[in-house]
Amino acid sequence: MIKFFGGICLFISLLFSAQSIPHPSSELYDDLLRLQNNTTVMYLAAHPDDENTRIISWLTHEKHVDAVYLSLTRGDGGQNLIGTEKGELLGLLRTQELLEARKVDKGRQWFTRALDFGYSKTATETLKFWDKQKILGDVVWAIRKNKPEIIITRFDPNSNGETHGHHTASALLAMEAFDLAGDPTAFPEQLKYVKVWKPKRMFYNTSWWFFGSKENFDKADKSDLFSINVGNYYQTLGISNNEISSKARSKHACQGFGMALERGSDLEYLKFLKGDKPKTNDIFEGIKLSSESGTLKTQLDKAVSEFNYSNPQLSLTHLLQVYDLLKKNNGDNLKLKQVKDLILKTQGIYFEWTTKNAFGTFNQEISTNLEITNRSDAGINISISGNTNKEILANESYKATERLKLDDVKLSNPYWLQETPKNNLYVVNDPQDIGQPEILNPVKKAITINFGSTKIDFNIPLKQKTVNPSIGERYEPFYIVPAFVANFDQENFIFSNQPKQITVEVESFVANSSAKVSLKSSRDWKVSSPQTINFKEIGEKKKVQFTVEPISKNANSLIEAIVESTGKIYDQSLNVVDYPHIDRQIWIKNAQAKIQNLDLKIPDVKIAYLKGSGDEIPSSLRAIGLHVDELDLKNWNPSLLKNYDVLILGIRIYNTQPEMALINKDLWKFVDNGGLVINQYNVNRGLLTDEIAPFQLKLGGNRISEEDAKLKFLVPNHPVFKIPNTITEKGMDHWVQERGLYFADNYDQKLIPLLEGNDTGESPQKGILLAGKYGKGTYVYTGLSFFRELPAGVPGAYKLFMNILALGKTKK
Repeated sequence: MIKFFGGICLFISLLFSAQSIPHPSSELYDDLLRLQNNTTVMYLAAHPDDENTRIISWLTHEKHVDAVYLSLTRGDGGQNLIGTEKGELLGLLRTQELLEARKVDKGRQWFTRALDFGYSKTATETLKFWDKQKILGDVVWAIRKNKPEIIITRFDPNSNGETHGHHTASALLAMEAFDLAGDPTAFPEQLKYVKVWKPKRMFYNTSWWFFGSKENFDKADKSDLFSINVGNYYQTLGISNNEISSKARSKHACQGFGMALERGSDLEYLKFLKGDKPKTNDIFEGIKLSSESGTLKTQLDKAVSEFNYSNPQLSLTHLLQVYDLLKKNNGDNLKLKQVKDLILKTQGIYFEWTTKNAFGTFNQEISTNLEITNRSDAGINISISGNTNKEILANESYKATERLKLDDVKLSNPYWLQETPKNNLYVVNDPQDIGQPEILNPVKKAITINFGSTKIDFNIPLKQKTVNPSIGERYEPFYIVPAFVANFDQENFIFSNQPKQITVEVESFVANSSAKVSLKSSRDWKVSSPQTINFKEIGEKKKVQFTVEPISKNANSLIEAIVESTGKIYDQSLNVVDYPHIDRQIWIKNAQAKIQNLDLKIPDVKIAYLKGSGDEIPSSLRAIGLHVDELDLKNWNPSLLKNYDVLILGIRIYNTQPEMALINKDLWKFVDNGGLVINQYNVNRGLLTDEIAPFQLKLGGNRISEEDAKLKFLVPNHPVFKIPNTITEKGMDHWVQERGLYFADNYDQKLIPLLEGNDTGESPQKGILLAGKYGKGTYVYTGLSFFRELPAGVPGAYKLFMNILALGKTKK
């Protein structure tokens, strides 16, 4: 009886003093509940940021099940609000943002091999680009590998042509894969590694967005929908589910999804699609959350019921028994990792193996620091690298400085970027790697902890550790790179029948070294002689300039940088993606750039540029010999404009720069006095001011996603097609990814539409490129994707942009 009342008192104490419960202990208990359950739910959509973090967090925190987000793509074809990364580098950034989001909402992340090729208007087109069978196989593989009882799609399978084609395609693939995953005749080659798996049921996560407005959704009949309140408040954690999900959502920084924390009741709705339909509102009806049985279940239940918030270390005995049972029964790696992490956290055991270096190369010797701290109440016995045995007493540390020779290492590189993508699919040679968000091959140190009769092995990755006085310590991955890397300062070089200086930056990871640097291209080019450079320090960078001259009028080829040292050839570049909110990422690829000779006439104009969300147009213009000054909005001075003929506004500037609402009057005065303002595309949603032109101009959501869509010249004799470059409709070929987006759909009659075009089967769009006189000057709005085309070196885009610039040539 005393024990009973003691338990009641403890419960009441916990209930009314939840805010005082140590936060880490509450998180450990939450992790323990997820270890206890053995059910997986898969959430499936097309891109990073498509996932509903409210539902993922609800699954992991309220139901304590394993939640996997399967994103078909890594978001390579999207846009970037925080930097200039595009394509594969943007995919690296968005992959890491997803992983950071999963750290917050406690879900897991998976992918298919699908390459995000940009906006697609129908699922039919999407599945032609992707090779439907291969991506369908990847979805089946993900289901068989993760064994979800429930699948939830973000998008409606019956929405073809109503939304992004990738979105609908993700739902259609999920519908097919739901049945095929349990069919042994479907993708039988997978059964060498996995067994067939049949999910129990499938839903579609609908919302007001799909009804056009919140008002429409509020009025809609929801009697056939399943509802989930994702606004639960977790007293032991001191936070609500929608606060957790808001924090996770905000990790998608490059897409501009930072958001305020949400609190309070919040309903999500699911529409049943197929499988065993629940008779109640419980989507888990008939599903046993813990499928474990016998001794393992008993130990897991005891670990949960006897968890002590005040002293989580008391969980050790149960956790060790769970670990031993999982090992004995060949438990899955996920559960083993979870229990090992819990053992370390409950016992307060901390590992750290660090170096000050960000990069290392083959046979280099570096200094490392090892720290093992035991914050438990009892001493522990450890073995380091299988030979150094140490006993670390309670609340004591073992620290050692070691020299490490990097003699048994592999180059660090994202596994899906090892080869060039084929047919809009990443090449993954090992079928067992498909789906993994990343495969890290770090330099590791083996640590074994002896807990009595149980020995547990840990592999500690080597990391870079830095300490900055303003932000404190920071940990980054440590990467293995070539001894020498060479980077061009841009990916495309445009020539105009004249020689050009091309700069290559060479970085050495070998001290006191010497290297011969040369450029190699086709016979259509003349390249200056190789140069020898010397390095003293590791990580030292030196720039080398070469004169490159076109010999052929239509020369178009690649140019490669070659570094030779001690008889070895190095021909790779090091590309780094580095932001504070993600782990630093690298991509090692061929050191090459595209060079082409164009009959390009360049106007003599003085250009000012105001950056929006980040693009490479200023550097693209400088690369062909134009002088471009980037003005600072934070220190705006309208008198500066008198020094320029043209002011170019960067992409999405009216979506991202609040100062624009304050300086518009200065811009229109600049035009009125004879200047040219070129306003590149802005998104029609979320404009910080409606005044984006000196006269009426409203944007729509229209776009042309087919990069080869025909563009008709509405005013063929307009200077924009004649001066200084003659452009024909055929000259607009070879664009990449798309024609343009967010065209104007309502505008003043003073603005003249110059181009017309449309995707297959759609009505013509005329708000693609508009130009109009205002006072003595000219205003231009263009939704054409110059931010993609110029860095990609598209000839027609360069000629058209030069002609737009020429509209602003005035005498001042």
